[in-house]
Amino acid sequence: MGACCSCFDGITGGKHGNSSSLNGDNQSTEMTSRNSANGIPPPTHGLSRAMSAPTIQIQGFKVSGSGLALANIPVEQDAAYWEWHVHLPGLPRPPPEEDNDDDENEDDFQDVQMNGEDNGSDNSSDYDPYALKFGVATRKGRVFYQSLENAEQEGDEASSRDDGTFLMRPIPNLRHGDVIGVAVQQSDLPMIQMLLNGEPLMECTINRFRGTVFPAVYIPPGAGGEGDRLEDEGISMTLEFDEDNFKEMSPHARFGPLLAARGII
Repeated sequence: MGACCSCFDGITGGKHGNSSSLNGDNQSTEMTSRNSANGIPPPTHGLSRAMSAPTIQIQGFKVSGSGLALANIPVEQDAAYWEWHVHLPGLPRPPPEEDNDDDENEDDFQDVQMNGEDNGSDNSSDYDPYALKFGVATRKGRVFYQSLENAEQEGDEASSRDDGTFLMRPIPNLRHGDVIGVAVQQSDLPMIQMLLNGEPLMECTINRFRGTVFPAVYIPPGAGGEGDRLEDEGISMTLEFDEDNFKEMSPHARFGPLLAARGII
C-alpha cells in the first residue's frame, strides 16, 4: 500500500513526487517574471537572420549593413506598435528653433514628402536615394534574395513589389536619435501608419493590405547621412518591442506592443 501511495504521489506531484522538476518550473517562472519586471523582451522577439538579406548585419536587436531586414514575429494582433531607434554618430538633429514670423529659416525637416509629391526642395524623398524605408514585409527566404541578386547582376531595376518593400515607405534625412514608430491595425480597415519622433507622417500611410506580415526596415546601399555619405556601417537601427523602452507614444491606446502569438523563424 505504501508503495502504491508513493507511486500515486509521484504521478500527482505529491510529497514523493519529482521535486527537482517542480523546482525547475518555479525557477523558469521566476526568471520569466524577473525578465518582465526588468523590461527585457521575451526571448522569442528579435530579428530574423533567415528572412533578412545576406548583406544585413544583426546583433541582437540592432541591424546595420544594407538591404532588407525582417523581424521574426508576425503581426497577428488587431493593433500593434513598435519602434526603430536610429543610430547615426556624428549627425544629430538640430535643436528646434523658436517660432517667429520669418519662414525663411524654417527647418527643412518640417516638410517631408513621401509619395512622389515634389515640394521643390531637395529634401523630398525623390531626391534622396539613401532614404531608409520602414513598414512591414511578407515572408522572405534565400530564394527571394538570390533572385533579386540575379536581377541586379543582369542590370534589371527591381520595383518595390519585386524588392520586398511594397508595404514600406521611405523616410529621408534621418538624424541620430530619431525614433520611427510603426502602428499596424488589421481590424476594420487594415492600415499601416508611420510616425517620426511621435509626429504622424500622413503621406506614409498604407491602406488595405493582406496576408501575414513582419516588421521590416530597408537600408539602401550607401545610406548614412546627407551630403558626403558615410559607409553602410555608419547607420544602424535598433528594433524595440518593449513598451517600457518606447521613446514615443503610440497613435492610440489600442496599439499595444507586438506580441509573440505563435511559432517563430
